[in-house]
Amino acid sequence: MSKNMIFLVLGILAAWFVIGIFTKDFSIDYLIYLFFGVFLGYTVGKKEAEPKE
Repeated sequence: MSKNMIFLVLGILAAWFVIGIFTKDFSIDYLIYLFFGVFLGYTVGKKEAEPKE
């Protein structure tokens, strides 16, 4: 896992926490959907970036 991915995950968690404080709703569903989307985007982007022979 690259350093950028670690910072992305930390940023997502921090934003979720701050939004949760303001809305008083720490719903985990949206957090799971966001992580799933980031994972899919990362894997698709990694496949497209591989050099083709």
